[in-house]
Amino acid sequence: MRIFLLLLLAGLIGTAAALPLPLSNKEIALMLRSGYSSSTILAEVASRRVREPLDPATKKALAEFNASPELIAALEGNAYAASSTQTEEAKQKETKIAASRAAQVERDQKFNTLYQAQQQAARAKSADAPAAGGTLILDALKTRLVRCHDGSISPATGTELENKKYVALYYSAHWCAPCRKFTPELIDYYNRIAAAHPEFELIFVSSDRSRFSWETYIRETKMPWLAVDYEQLAELAGVSEIGGKSLPSLVVLDNGSRIVASSYDGEKYLGPQNALATLDQLFGQPPAAPVASR
Repeated sequence: MRIFLLLLLAGLIGTAAALPLPLSNKEIALMLRSGYSSSTILAEVASRRVREPLDPATKKALAEFNASPELIAALEGNAYAASSTQTEEAKQKETKIAASRAAQVERDQKFNTLYQAQQQAARAKSADAPAAGGTLILDALKTRLVRCHDGSISPATGTELENKKYVALYYSAHWCAPCRKFTPELIDYYNRIAAAHPEFELIFVSSDRSRFSWETYIRETKMPWLAVDYEQLAELAGVSEIGGKSLPSLVVLDNGSRIVASSYDGEKYLGPQNALATLDQLFGQPPAAPVASR
């Protein structure tokens, strides 16, 4: 009996440790901005609690994102306030994640600098040497890709990014309502541009929470491009980082892995239309019709 009780206690402690951490006001605002409904967020708040009181500036932002009166009232009250222990755990976890991301970015930058130096030395050694097959990001991606076509998913060969001048990374997720609204429009754009410009390719970088959701999204929309294999996403922190925090997001790289178009202007999110407009300029195309991402 004593052993049973000890095992039960250990299980309860492990379960508590695995529980989601309380939400911050910033996370709630991002959820609204990404398409979550107020009722869904309210359910999350009831389950996970809230880390800090609702300040006037955040309340105004939530109202601008069409937060319901019920959600705002719940955040203003103390009924869903997290304990000091939960809040401290959340802060510690965020600090660890930020440190890990910063370290990964630093490693990527150092490796990229070394790689570029090696490629430059190789080109200087022999003018007849073949051109580099890609840079750090593209090299990291090409062995982790699958091919999507007409609702099916098949292994990639590893050669799909060869001779590509521009590669767009599409950050999206099945759970994101604005993403599901934008994806069919992006498919139309891709089919038009890729047919005329074989030097262009697009890769889906998922923010889905399960492989099932990832596969469902690809099959339902019949994505016609490449995708990062769901099981490989965790190994590509540097790739995920450049997509930003808002969905949908579109980042275009040249064959040197330099960003030439983005959904952002600095820290300001403009949406994927901003990247499409730049792509049209690069390809000498007429401006695309406005594409709604919200």
